[in-house]
Amino acid sequence: MIALYLGIALLLVVAAFFVLLAIRRHAPADADNQLHRSAQRSFYRQRQAELAADRDAGLIEDNQYQELVRELDRQLVVESATEVPSKQRVGQRSLIVILAMALPLLAILLYGQLGYHLDLQLRSLQREIVEQGIDEARWQRYQDLVADILARRPESGEHLVMMATLFRQQGDFAGALPYYQRLEALYPNDADVLAQLAQARYLLNGRQVDEQTQALLNRAFAINPQQATALGVLGIDAFAAGRYSEALKYWQSLLQVLPPNSAEAGVIAGGIAESKRLAMADGELEGLAVIVTVNADLGPTPAGVLFVVAKSADGSPMPVAAMRLPLSAASEQKWPVTVYLTDSDVIRQGKVLADFPELVVSAHISLAGTAIRRAGDWLAEPVSLKADAEASAIALTINAIQAAK
Repeated sequence: MIALYLGIALLLVVAAFFVLLAIRRHAPADADNQLHRSAQRSFYRQRQAELAADRDAGLIEDNQYQELVRELDRQLVVESATEVPSKQRVGQRSLIVILAMALPLLAILLYGQLGYHLDLQLRSLQREIVEQGIDEARWQRYQDLVADILARRPESGEHLVMMATLFRQQGDFAGALPYYQRLEALYPNDADVLAQLAQARYLLNGRQVDEQTQALLNRAFAINPQQATALGVLGIDAFAAGRYSEALKYWQSLLQVLPPNSAEAGVIAGGIAESKRLAMADGELEGLAVIVTVNADLGPTPAGVLFVVAKSADGSPMPVAAMRLPLSAASEQKWPVTVYLTDSDVIRQGKVLADFPELVVSAHISLAGTAIRRAGDWLAEPVSLKADAEASAIALTINAIQAAK
Protein backbone atom coordinates (compact mmCIF):
# COMPACT_ATOMS: atom_id res chain seq x y z
CA MET A 1 0.00 0.00 0.00
CA ILE A 2 2.99 2.34 0.44
CA ALA A 3 3.35 2.50 -3.35
CA LEU A 4 -0.32 3.52 -3.66
CA TYR A 5 0.09 6.34 -1.13
CA LEU A 6 3.23 7.55 -2.86
CA GLY A 7 1.35 7.57 -6.16
CA ILE A 8 -1.49 9.63 -4.66
CA ALA A 9 1.00 12.10 -3.17
CA LEU A 10 2.71 12.43 -6.54
CA LEU A 11 -0.59 13.16 -8.28
CA LEU A 12 -1.43 15.85 -5.72
CA VAL A 13 2.00 17.45 -6.15
CA VAL A 14 1.50 17.54 -9.91
CA ALA A 15 -1.95 19.10 -9.46
CA ALA A 16 -0.57 21.76 -7.09
CA PHE A 17 2.15 22.58 -9.62
CA PHE A 18 -0.39 23.26 -12.36
CA VAL A 19 -2.55 25.37 -10.03
CA LEU A 20 0.42 27.55 -9.06
CA LEU A 21 1.48 27.79 -12.70
CA ALA A 22 -2.00 29.01 -13.70
CA ILE A 23 -2.07 31.62 -10.91
CA ARG A 24 1.40 32.88 -11.80
CA ARG A 25 0.48 33.16 -15.46
CA HIS A 26 -2.63 35.25 -14.70
CA ALA A 27 -1.00 37.60 -12.14
CA PRO A 28 1.08 39.58 -14.71
CA ALA A 29 -1.94 39.78 -17.01
CA ASP A 30 -3.99 41.44 -14.25
CA ALA A 31 -1.26 44.03 -13.64
CA ASP A 32 -1.03 44.82 -17.36
CA ASN A 33 -4.79 45.29 -17.59
CA GLN A 34 -4.80 47.70 -14.66
CA LEU A 35 -2.05 49.82 -16.23
CA HIS A 36 -3.89 49.82 -19.55
CA ARG A 37 -7.14 51.02 -17.95
CA SER A 38 -5.32 53.79 -16.07
CA ALA A 39 -3.68 54.98 -19.30
CA GLN A 40 -7.06 54.96 -21.07
CA ARG A 41 -8.65 57.15 -18.39
CA SER A 42 -5.76 59.63 -18.45
CA PHE A 43 -5.92 59.88 -22.24
CA TYR A 44 -9.70 60.34 -22.11
CA ARG A 45 -9.51 63.20 -19.60
CA GLN A 46 -6.64 64.88 -21.46
CA ARG A 47 -8.46 64.67 -24.78
CA GLN A 48 -11.66 66.08 -23.26
CA ALA A 49 -9.71 69.04 -21.90
CA GLU A 50 -8.08 69.64 -25.29
CA LEU A 51 -11.46 69.62 -27.08
CA ALA A 52 -12.96 72.03 -24.53
CA ALA A 53 -9.98 74.38 -24.95
CA ASP A 54 -10.34 74.28 -28.74
CA ARG A 55 -14.06 75.12 -28.43
CA ASP A 56 -13.41 77.99 -26.01
CA ALA A 57 -10.73 79.36 -28.34
CA GLY A 58 -13.18 79.29 -31.24
CA LEU A 59 -11.17 76.72 -33.16
CA ILE A 60 -14.18 74.38 -33.40
CA GLU A 61 -17.90 74.96 -33.36
CA ASP A 62 -20.11 73.75 -30.54
CA ASN A 63 -21.73 71.08 -32.72
CA GLN A 64 -18.27 69.86 -33.79
CA TYR A 65 -17.25 69.73 -30.15
CA GLN A 66 -20.29 67.58 -29.30
CA GLU A 67 -19.55 65.21 -32.22
CA LEU A 68 -15.88 64.79 -31.22
CA VAL A 69 -16.82 64.10 -27.59
CA ARG A 70 -19.27 61.39 -28.69
CA GLU A 71 -16.55 59.85 -30.87
CA LEU A 72 -14.16 59.90 -27.92
CA ASP A 73 -16.76 58.18 -25.72
CA ARG A 74 -17.39 55.53 -28.38
CA GLN A 75 -13.66 54.80 -28.69
CA LEU A 76 -13.36 54.36 -24.91
CA VAL A 77 -16.28 51.92 -24.88
CA VAL A 78 -14.81 49.85 -27.74
CA GLU A 79 -11.39 49.56 -26.11
CA SER A 80 -12.88 48.67 -22.74
CA ALA A 81 -14.98 45.91 -24.33
CA THR A 82 -11.85 44.05 -25.50
CA GLU A 83 -10.63 43.57 -21.93
CA VAL A 84 -11.43 40.37 -20.04
CA PRO A 85 -13.59 41.27 -17.07
CA SER A 86 -11.97 40.64 -13.71
CA LYS A 87 -14.81 38.38 -12.61
CA GLN A 88 -14.44 36.30 -15.74
CA ARG A 89 -10.71 35.88 -15.08
CA VAL A 90 -11.43 34.87 -11.52
CA GLY A 91 -13.92 32.30 -12.86
CA GLN A 92 -11.31 30.93 -15.24
CA ARG A 93 -8.78 30.59 -12.46
CA SER A 94 -11.35 28.82 -10.31
CA LEU A 95 -12.11 26.42 -13.16
CA ILE A 96 -8.41 25.64 -13.60
CA VAL A 97 -8.01 25.00 -9.89
CA ILE A 98 -11.07 22.73 -9.83
CA LEU A 99 -9.88 20.75 -12.87
CA ALA A 100 -6.34 20.44 -11.53
CA MET A 101 -7.63 19.03 -8.24
CA ALA A 102 -10.35 16.91 -9.83
CA LEU A 103 -8.09 15.04 -12.26
CA PRO A 104 -5.99 13.23 -9.63
CA LEU A 105 -9.11 12.56 -7.59
CA LEU A 106 -10.81 11.04 -10.65
CA ALA A 107 -7.67 9.00 -11.33
CA ILE A 108 -7.68 7.70 -7.76
CA LEU A 109 -11.38 6.80 -8.01
CA LEU A 110 -10.80 5.01 -11.32
CA TYR A 111 -7.77 3.23 -9.84
CA GLY A 112 -9.94 1.91 -7.04
CA GLN A 113 -12.90 1.06 -9.28
CA LEU A 114 -10.72 -1.11 -11.56
CA GLY A 115 -9.15 -2.82 -8.57
CA TYR A 116 -5.53 -1.85 -9.15
CA HIS A 117 -5.05 -1.36 -5.41
CA LEU A 118 -5.86 -5.07 -5.14
CA ASP A 119 -2.85 -5.83 -7.34
CA LEU A 120 -0.66 -4.25 -4.68
CA GLN A 121 -2.22 -6.49 -2.05
CA LEU A 122 -1.76 -9.48 -4.35
CA ARG A 123 1.94 -8.78 -4.86
CA SER A 124 2.38 -8.43 -1.12
CA LEU A 125 0.65 -11.79 -0.62
CA GLN A 126 2.82 -13.39 -3.31
CA ARG A 127 5.97 -12.26 -1.49
CA GLU A 128 4.53 -13.68 1.72
CA ILE A 129 3.85 -17.03 0.02
CA VAL A 130 7.38 -17.16 -1.43
CA GLU A 131 8.93 -16.41 1.96
CA GLN A 132 6.63 -18.46 4.22
CA GLY A 133 4.96 -20.99 1.92
CA ILE A 134 1.30 -21.44 1.03
CA ASP A 135 -1.31 -22.74 3.43
CA GLU A 136 -5.08 -22.98 3.28
CA ALA A 137 -5.64 -19.45 4.62
CA ARG A 138 -3.19 -17.84 2.16
CA TRP A 139 -4.57 -19.89 -0.72
CA GLN A 140 -8.09 -18.70 0.11
CA ARG A 141 -6.93 -15.07 0.34
CA TYR A 142 -5.16 -15.47 -3.00
CA GLN A 143 -8.29 -16.84 -4.67
CA ASP A 144 -10.46 -14.09 -3.19
CA LEU A 145 -8.11 -11.33 -4.32
CA VAL A 146 -7.77 -12.61 -7.88
CA ALA A 147 -11.53 -13.28 -8.10
CA ASP A 148 -12.18 -9.68 -7.02
CA ILE A 149 -9.72 -8.37 -9.61
CA LEU A 150 -11.27 -10.51 -12.36
CA ALA A 151 -14.75 -9.30 -11.38
CA ARG A 152 -13.54 -5.76 -12.10
CA ARG A 153 -11.30 -6.65 -15.06
CA PRO A 154 -12.65 -9.93 -16.51
CA GLU A 155 -10.29 -9.84 -19.51
CA SER A 156 -7.07 -9.63 -17.49
CA GLY A 157 -5.09 -12.48 -19.03
CA GLU A 158 -2.35 -12.13 -16.42
CA HIS A 159 -4.72 -12.96 -13.55
CA LEU A 160 -6.46 -15.75 -15.47
CA VAL A 161 -3.05 -17.37 -16.02
CA MET A 162 -2.24 -16.96 -12.31
CA MET A 163 -5.33 -18.83 -11.23
CA ALA A 164 -5.07 -21.54 -13.88
CA THR A 165 -1.41 -22.16 -13.04
CA LEU A 166 -1.97 -22.34 -9.29
CA PHE A 167 -4.84 -24.80 -9.63
CA ARG A 168 -2.78 -26.89 -12.07
CA GLN A 169 0.26 -26.94 -9.77
CA GLN A 170 -1.96 -28.25 -6.97
CA GLY A 171 -3.28 -30.97 -9.27
CA ASP A 172 -6.77 -29.42 -9.34
CA PHE A 173 -7.43 -29.52 -13.08
CA ALA A 174 -11.17 -29.13 -12.53
CA GLY A 175 -10.41 -25.79 -10.87
CA ALA A 176 -7.98 -24.79 -13.64
CA LEU A 177 -10.28 -25.71 -16.54
CA PRO A 178 -12.67 -22.68 -16.48
CA TYR A 179 -9.72 -20.28 -16.39
CA TYR A 180 -8.10 -21.98 -19.39
CA GLN A 181 -11.44 -21.81 -21.21
CA ARG A 182 -11.62 -18.06 -20.57
CA LEU A 183 -8.03 -17.71 -21.77
CA GLU A 184 -8.88 -19.60 -24.96
CA ALA A 185 -11.72 -17.14 -25.64
CA LEU A 186 -9.29 -14.24 -25.18
CA TYR A 187 -6.32 -15.80 -27.02
CA PRO A 188 -7.67 -18.33 -29.56
CA ASN A 189 -4.36 -18.39 -31.47
CA ASP A 190 -2.04 -18.95 -28.52
CA ALA A 191 -0.55 -22.45 -28.81
CA ASP A 192 0.42 -22.58 -25.12
CA VAL A 193 -3.12 -21.74 -23.96
CA LEU A 194 -4.65 -24.33 -26.31
CA ALA A 195 -2.23 -27.03 -25.15
CA GLN A 196 -2.77 -26.28 -21.45
CA LEU A 197 -6.54 -26.44 -21.96
CA ALA A 198 -6.15 -29.75 -23.82
CA GLN A 199 -4.01 -31.14 -20.99
CA ALA A 200 -6.60 -30.15 -18.36
CA ARG A 201 -9.37 -31.82 -20.39
CA TYR A 202 -7.21 -34.93 -20.93
CA LEU A 203 -6.54 -35.40 -17.21
CA LEU A 204 -10.15 -34.71 -16.23
CA ASN A 205 -11.37 -37.18 -18.84
CA GLY A 206 -9.60 -40.17 -17.29
CA ARG A 207 -6.46 -39.65 -19.42
CA GLN A 208 -8.39 -40.08 -22.64
CA VAL A 209 -7.98 -37.90 -25.74
CA ASP A 210 -11.53 -37.20 -26.90
CA GLU A 211 -12.49 -35.34 -30.08
CA GLN A 212 -12.51 -31.91 -28.48
CA THR A 213 -9.14 -32.46 -26.82
CA GLN A 214 -7.67 -33.73 -30.09
CA ALA A 215 -9.04 -30.66 -31.89
CA LEU A 216 -7.32 -28.40 -29.35
CA LEU A 217 -4.03 -30.27 -29.79
CA ASN A 218 -4.32 -30.04 -33.57
CA ARG A 219 -4.84 -26.27 -33.32
CA ALA A 220 -1.83 -25.96 -31.02
CA PHE A 221 0.38 -27.96 -33.43
CA ALA A 222 -0.82 -25.90 -36.40
CA ILE A 223 0.48 -22.79 -34.62
CA ASN A 224 3.60 -24.38 -33.07
CA PRO A 225 4.60 -27.90 -34.20
CA GLN A 226 7.06 -28.12 -31.27
CA GLN A 227 4.60 -27.14 -28.51
CA ALA A 228 5.99 -28.96 -25.47
CA THR A 229 2.78 -29.57 -23.49
CA ALA A 230 0.98 -30.99 -26.53
CA LEU A 231 3.90 -33.31 -27.33
CA GLY A 232 3.94 -34.50 -23.73
CA VAL A 233 0.19 -35.22 -23.66
CA LEU A 234 0.24 -37.22 -26.90
CA GLY A 235 3.36 -39.09 -25.81
CA ILE A 236 1.75 -40.11 -22.51
CA ASP A 237 -1.46 -41.12 -24.27
CA ALA A 238 0.38 -43.25 -26.83
CA PHE A 239 2.54 -44.92 -24.18
CA ALA A 240 -0.48 -45.73 -21.99
CA ALA A 241 -2.18 -47.33 -25.01
CA GLY A 242 0.88 -49.48 -25.79
CA ARG A 243 1.81 -47.51 -28.93
CA TYR A 244 5.46 -47.29 -27.92
CA SER A 245 6.89 -46.27 -31.29
CA GLU A 246 4.38 -43.41 -31.47
CA ALA A 247 5.21 -42.33 -27.91
CA LEU A 248 8.88 -42.42 -28.84
CA LYS A 249 8.28 -40.05 -31.77
CA TYR A 250 6.50 -37.47 -29.60
CA TRP A 251 8.98 -37.65 -26.74
CA GLN A 252 12.02 -37.41 -28.99
CA SER A 253 10.56 -34.21 -30.44
CA LEU A 254 9.82 -32.96 -26.93
CA LEU A 255 13.37 -33.64 -25.74
CA GLN A 256 14.71 -31.32 -28.45
CA VAL A 257 12.85 -28.29 -27.04
CA LEU A 258 13.58 -28.88 -23.34
CA PRO A 259 16.61 -27.35 -21.56
CA PRO A 260 19.35 -29.99 -21.95
CA ASN A 261 20.18 -30.57 -18.28
CA SER A 262 16.77 -29.86 -16.77
CA ALA A 263 14.82 -32.25 -14.56
CA GLU A 264 12.11 -32.40 -17.24
CA ALA A 265 14.67 -33.50 -19.83
CA GLY A 266 15.82 -36.28 -17.50
CA VAL A 267 12.26 -37.55 -17.03
CA ILE A 268 11.55 -37.52 -20.77
CA ALA A 269 14.86 -39.25 -21.49
CA GLY A 270 13.79 -42.00 -19.10
CA GLY A 271 10.45 -42.27 -20.90
CA ILE A 272 12.24 -42.52 -24.24
CA ALA A 273 14.47 -45.32 -22.96
CA GLU A 274 11.48 -47.26 -21.63
CA SER A 275 9.54 -46.76 -24.90
CA LYS A 276 12.49 -48.11 -26.86
CA ARG A 277 12.86 -51.12 -24.58
CA LEU A 278 9.18 -52.02 -24.86
CA ALA A 279 9.05 -51.35 -28.61
CA MET A 280 12.09 -53.60 -29.09
CA ALA A 281 10.50 -56.28 -26.90
CA ASP A 282 7.33 -56.15 -29.01
CA GLY A 283 9.32 -56.36 -32.23
CA GLU A 284 8.20 -52.88 -33.33
CA LEU A 285 11.74 -51.54 -33.36
CA GLU A 286 15.23 -52.88 -34.04
CA GLY A 287 18.00 -51.72 -31.76
CA LEU A 288 20.83 -52.34 -29.37
CA ALA A 289 20.97 -51.98 -25.59
CA VAL A 290 24.18 -50.32 -24.39
CA ILE A 291 24.86 -50.91 -20.69
CA VAL A 292 27.21 -48.24 -19.33
CA THR A 293 29.02 -48.54 -15.99
CA VAL A 294 31.60 -46.33 -14.27
CA ASN A 295 34.78 -47.59 -12.63
CA ALA A 296 34.43 -46.74 -8.94
CA ASP A 297 38.16 -45.87 -8.79
CA LEU A 298 37.40 -42.66 -10.70
CA GLY A 299 35.44 -41.30 -7.75
CA PRO A 300 32.05 -39.53 -7.67
CA THR A 301 30.44 -39.03 -11.06
CA PRO A 302 30.78 -35.41 -12.22
CA ALA A 303 27.80 -33.34 -13.32
CA GLY A 304 27.48 -33.55 -17.07
CA VAL A 305 25.91 -35.40 -19.98
CA LEU A 306 26.43 -39.03 -21.00
CA PHE A 307 26.91 -39.50 -24.76
CA VAL A 308 26.65 -42.92 -26.40
CA VAL A 309 27.74 -42.86 -30.05
CA ALA A 310 27.80 -45.52 -32.78
CA LYS A 311 30.05 -44.98 -35.80
CA SER A 312 30.71 -47.08 -38.87
CA ALA A 313 33.91 -49.14 -38.67
CA ASP A 314 34.92 -47.83 -42.12
CA GLY A 315 36.41 -44.75 -40.45
CA SER A 316 33.76 -42.20 -41.40
CA PRO A 317 33.72 -39.42 -38.76
CA MET A 318 29.97 -38.91 -39.05
CA PRO A 319 28.07 -40.87 -36.38
CA VAL A 320 25.54 -43.48 -37.42
CA ALA A 321 23.47 -42.95 -34.26
CA ALA A 322 23.88 -41.05 -31.01
CA MET A 323 22.11 -40.60 -27.69
CA ARG A 324 22.62 -38.00 -24.97
CA LEU A 325 21.46 -38.51 -21.40
CA PRO A 326 21.65 -35.75 -18.74
CA LEU A 327 23.08 -37.17 -15.53
CA SER A 328 21.68 -36.60 -12.06
CA ALA A 329 23.70 -35.02 -9.27
CA ALA A 330 26.67 -37.17 -8.25
CA SER A 331 24.99 -38.25 -5.02
CA GLU A 332 21.86 -39.40 -6.88
CA GLN A 333 23.23 -40.92 -10.10
CA LYS A 334 22.91 -44.70 -10.13
CA TRP A 335 24.97 -47.07 -12.30
CA PRO A 336 24.79 -48.99 -14.56
CA VAL A 337 22.74 -46.96 -17.03
CA THR A 338 21.12 -48.62 -20.04
CA VAL A 339 20.89 -46.57 -23.23
CA TYR A 340 19.07 -47.87 -26.31
CA LEU A 341 20.36 -47.16 -29.81
CA THR A 342 17.58 -47.95 -32.29
CA ASP A 343 16.72 -47.40 -35.91
CA SER A 344 14.87 -44.23 -34.82
CA ASP A 345 18.20 -42.76 -33.66
CA VAL A 346 20.04 -43.27 -36.96
CA ILE A 347 21.26 -39.90 -38.20
CA ARG A 348 21.97 -40.88 -41.79
CA GLN A 349 18.95 -40.36 -44.02
CA GLY A 350 17.14 -43.53 -45.12
CA LYS A 351 19.43 -45.87 -43.19
CA VAL A 352 18.91 -48.35 -40.33
CA LEU A 353 21.46 -49.97 -38.02
CA ALA A 354 21.47 -53.22 -40.01
CA ASP A 355 22.72 -51.36 -43.10
CA PHE A 356 26.19 -51.02 -41.56
CA PRO A 357 28.37 -54.17 -41.57
CA GLU A 358 30.23 -53.19 -38.40
CA LEU A 359 29.64 -50.51 -35.76
CA VAL A 360 32.02 -49.04 -33.20
CA VAL A 361 30.14 -47.97 -30.06
CA SER A 362 31.67 -45.56 -27.55
CA ALA A 363 30.57 -43.59 -24.51
CA HIS A 364 31.83 -40.56 -22.63
CA ILE A 365 30.65 -38.17 -19.94
CA SER A 366 30.99 -34.59 -21.15
CA LEU A 367 31.53 -32.05 -18.39
CA ALA A 368 30.59 -29.22 -20.79
CA GLY A 369 27.58 -31.06 -22.23
CA THR A 370 29.01 -31.22 -25.77
CA ALA A 371 29.38 -34.19 -28.09
CA ILE A 372 33.02 -33.32 -28.87
CA ARG A 373 35.39 -34.73 -26.27
CA ARG A 374 37.42 -32.27 -24.22
CA ALA A 375 40.08 -32.45 -21.54
CA GLY A 376 38.60 -33.73 -18.29
CA ASP A 377 35.80 -35.77 -19.89
CA TRP A 378 35.35 -39.35 -18.69
CA LEU A 379 35.80 -42.05 -21.38
CA ALA A 380 34.94 -45.69 -22.08
CA GLU A 381 36.93 -48.00 -24.33
CA PRO A 382 35.00 -48.41 -27.65
CA VAL A 383 33.46 -51.79 -28.52
CA SER A 384 33.01 -53.16 -32.06
CA LEU A 385 29.88 -55.02 -33.09
CA LYS A 386 29.30 -56.77 -36.41
CA ALA A 387 25.89 -56.66 -38.05
CA ASP A 388 25.57 -60.45 -38.06
CA ALA A 389 26.27 -60.71 -34.32
CA GLU A 390 23.40 -62.12 -32.32
CA ALA A 391 24.07 -59.93 -29.29
CA SER A 392 21.25 -57.51 -28.49
CA ALA A 393 23.25 -55.75 -25.77
CA ILE A 394 26.81 -54.65 -25.19
CA ALA A 395 28.59 -53.32 -22.10
CA LEU A 396 30.84 -50.26 -21.85
CA THR A 397 32.88 -49.27 -18.81
CA ILE A 398 33.98 -45.68 -18.27
CA ASN A 399 37.45 -46.00 -16.78
CA ALA A 400 39.62 -43.15 -18.12
CA ILE A 401 39.80 -39.36 -18.18
CA GLN A 402 40.58 -37.38 -21.34
CA ALA A 403 44.02 -35.81 -21.05
CA ALA A 404 44.77 -32.26 -22.18
CA LYS A 405 46.28 -32.06 -25.64
